[in-house]
Amino acid sequence: MNFKDKTFPNMIPDIENTTPDYYCTWQTQLYATCDGKPAGQRAAMNEKSLFDSSRPNGWSYFYEDIRKDLYFVMDDSWDVPTVDAEKYYGCLILNKEKFPSFAVEGDPAASLANLSEKIREIGWKGLGGWVCIQECELFSEGKTAEEYWEERVKWSDAGRLDYWKVDWGKSHADVEKRALMTKLAKEYAPHLTVEHAMRPAVLKECDVFRTYDVPALMSIPMTMEKIANLLKWEVGENVRSLINCEDEVYVAAALGMAMGVMRHSYTGDFMNGKKDMSFPSLHRNLKTKIDEVSRAVNWHKIAPAFKTDPSESTVDERLLTDQWVFENLSDEIEEWWTRHHLMQEAFSDNRLTKSGNARISRRMPISDVIPDQNGELPYVVNALNPNGAVSVATLGRTKQREYYVPRCDISLSVPKDSDTFGIFGFYGTLNLKGLSALEGASVKAQDLKGKEAYDITALVKIHGDTLTFDGDLIERIGTSAQTSDDTSEPGMLLKIERRK
Repeated sequence: MNFKDKTFPNMIPDIENTTPDYYCTWQTQLYATCDGKPAGQRAAMNEKSLFDSSRPNGWSYFYEDIRKDLYFVMDDSWDVPTVDAEKYYGCLILNKEKFPSFAVEGDPAASLANLSEKIREIGWKGLGGWVCIQECELFSEGKTAEEYWEERVKWSDAGRLDYWKVDWGKSHADVEKRALMTKLAKEYAPHLTVEHAMRPAVLKECDVFRTYDVPALMSIPMTMEKIANLLKWEVGENVRSLINCEDEVYVAAALGMAMGVMRHSYTGDFMNGKKDMSFPSLHRNLKTKIDEVSRAVNWHKIAPAFKTDPSESTVDERLLTDQWVFENLSDEIEEWWTRHHLMQEAFSDNRLTKSGNARISRRMPISDVIPDQNGELPYVVNALNPNGAVSVATLGRTKQREYYVPRCDISLSVPKDSDTFGIFGFYGTLNLKGLSALEGASVKAQDLKGKEAYDITALVKIHGDTLTFDGDLIERIGTSAQTSDDTSEPGMLLKIERRK
């Protein structure tokens, strides 16, 4: 039976994505330099890169279908000149050398307003910027830290800089200063979301906390490990305390977290013919997985990211270990990772080895996963959203020089009246257990990238309180609206309509 025999209206609501998801320019800055060195990436942040339509520029024209649901976040160096940049870090004044068409001498708020208006005209939800957490000495004389950051919060409010990606700087370990920035934003710029990183203790005082940098080759195990640790930290009452898991978009969708998208659509090698080591094509080839971002965004319209709560999180302490064997290191990973203090033990004998927690769940029982015929397991995440929607994702493994997703039989125990599900990744079978009133119910599904739903009642198995889906069916439906040449893994929306 063809599941497309009868179509139904789009089940994805046409509403605002309230999760503070964004596209960030950092890895695109790398693509523009062709060398993978941070100095070049910083120089590439300018108005030509954003608005000139010729490759490798035109970054503001990415993600046409979902721009309205994403902030456009300029990464490192939008507010510093190419020469003597270190003197300007933390100033938050749009650099007139890099943005001559938008910068207004002596008026930082107007400068931001000019640029944010352009970004909104193109269709983005709003403009954001990377923030170095330190007071710029050129502009801080005679000011307290509070006065300095209050001024910049007010500029952001007037200029509609809607997102701060607060990163490193002289005060990167200062939790009190990070908390101050959040407090000032809430007082003077209620539309401004302030994201923090590096110090998990600030989860208690912030709206968004980012898991931080990972190399593409080991992004999944490292992100799982980081999330497992973050879920142990205490959170505050008057802040959102969301976790942003960067470019692991299916993790963000299935675990109720925000995402900071790094992948972009300039597929293949750099313009000079060198390999793009930031997104190795011989691994996951993430630049050909743009549809995954659309699916994650659409799921967030149904099931927004929700507040972290250690008491409602379950982490499997069992670790899965992934390993990549290099043949040409400079083609396969950014060179600075080989010198990173957190990675020294991971590199050995031309191999990169990292481990991550096998399973994580939020607000519901952890998944039951049966190894495949080779004894292999995927990483698995699942969550029950506060609005009742259930989500699950399988995540791939890396062994030797291969990325793959073991197709396992997976079972979830769900609330009996559950009716909305987001299903991401590959499966042998998926069993949804504990459901009530399934007799006579209809089951509809659609690709979260698509605009049509299908009645698949006759293609699923109902036995007692359990609904069982074949993995091939999930794959076919979850990629049925896939863009040509896109290699995204499946993402399916499922709804149960019970007989009244």
